Amino acid sequence: MKKFIWSAIVCAAVVFAACDNKGNSYEFAQIVYPVGESVLYADESVDTLKFATTYDWTLSGVPDWMRISPDSMAGTVPDGYYMVNRIMITVDANQTDTLRSAVIYFNADGKSLGACYTQLHYLNISHPVRRDYRFELQDTAMQVRDSVVFTTYSNDWTLAFQGEKPAWIAFAEGEATSGRAGKHTVAYTLEPNTSTAERTAVLRLTSRGVSSDIRIRQLGQKAGE
Repeated sequence: MKKFIWSAIVCAAVVFAACDNKGNSYEFAQIVYPVGESVLYADESVDTLKFATTYDWTLSGVPDWMRISPDSMAGTVPDGYYMVNRIMITVDANQTDTLRSAVIYFNADGKSLGACYTQLHYLNISHPVRRDYRFELQDTAMQVRDSVVFTTYSNDWTLAFQGEKPAWIAFAEGEATSGRAGKHTVAYTLEPNTSTAERTAVLRLTSRGVSSDIRIRQLGQKAGE
């Protein structure tokens, strides 16, 4: 029976499938996380690679926008033991205008398994939901309050009107427009739109140097109202 050796990095409960039956014992190498693909938002700064193995191992293929400590790029497993590692990955903010992907290879016993990562080029805004490549909130002509909901992964986020702030919209009293990492709901107030023409304002959320715009669209009165 294989014995478990604690990794000097980080260890967790083992999850694995036996691959080969060699010498009346099972030998294996398996990526535990990510399963499929890990998707990060543009301002996320850390992720992990978790694997289980009975073999000596190395990592390769780390892109220039991700970093792993040199001490965590290879390891050995004594005969008769298995090891579970969770490797910390530092991730640069995605300040480009497109998503980017990478495959980090976990190499063991002459074979390579790929861990897939994709980093989006926009921030984690849950209200409004991103559609047609943009974030847009639609409010009715008589609506007087609404909010945006988002999650940031850095402690330097800001939310501000882009360009000159229109007179008909403002942040609700006491609402924070900057702060620490976490999930946030920021309310704003509107004056009723008494005209038939719709009007728009743009809020810009910025975190780790990445900005995503939220378009607020207030409808006009219907003709005859």
